[in-house]
Amino acid sequence: MKIPRYWIRREGDVSHPDGRSLRLFAWGWSDTSTTEAETRAGERFQSLEQRVRQGLDLPRGYAYGSRPVREQIIEEIGGAAGRPDALLTRNSYGSVVLNAARAMFVDVDAAPQPAAGFSLKSLFGGGTKASDAQLDALRESLRSPWGSFRVYRTAGGYRLLATDRPFTPGSSESESLMRQVGADPAFIQLCRIQDSFRARLTPKPWRVGHRAPPGDFPREDPRVEAAFATWLQQYERAAASKATCQFVETIGASTVHAEVAPIVKLHDERTKANSNLPLA
Repeated sequence: MKIPRYWIRREGDVSHPDGRSLRLFAWGWSDTSTTEAETRAGERFQSLEQRVRQGLDLPRGYAYGSRPVREQIIEEIGGAAGRPDALLTRNSYGSVVLNAARAMFVDVDAAPQPAAGFSLKSLFGGGTKASDAQLDALRESLRSPWGSFRVYRTAGGYRLLATDRPFTPGSSESESLMRQVGADPAFIQLCRIQDSFRARLTPKPWRVGHRAPPGDFPREDPRVEAAFATWLQQYERAAASKATCQFVETIGASTVHAEVAPIVKLHDERTKANSNLPLA
């Protein structure tokens, strides 16, 4: 999995040929040390600085996909040293995310609602609700030879978890299946970049009446770190009465591979998937 443990930010002012002074920053990362992260930050900053001094444009948005996602690693799950089965990280808006090395999760957004007066019958051959029709479509897409899948309902659609065997992130097989069930292309790309499959375990803050956390990881200012600790206590209290997803059914045989079984257990416990709590 490509989820670095160490992050260093390098920033400074650079003069543009037209006389402007631009404030630039670049992140460096490493799996092994802050020293390596600092070296990479310096190299990336130097590259940006050279572009500015030559009057060239900076990469738009610092190029999505040009670096790993910057998330705090908060727990390592199973596996051998240096090769865990999963990592739990906290994303930019504060939710805990399960990053699985080989247990394939696929989030599928809810199908768009039709315009007023438009009948679903012409699309799905009946008058069922959109969510029911989408579930029927997922059942059809996941028929043999794909295998066994646990299906969950989320606040924004559905989540699938392949259980009968491990998959490889970024492989043609896994990405073909993701596209077949209608996964967001950005989700597919992120799984490829991080070399892992992702599933959010805790609610989005705004769905439990909370705000995003103060500052960004890594929080080096003690005041920001203290504010984050307070935020975390409030967020966890607000999220305690909500579920992130609800188990719906199994598609295919109820086979659970030995490597996937601990991930299923952890996921269902942390998301409260077998509860009757409202989704968030």
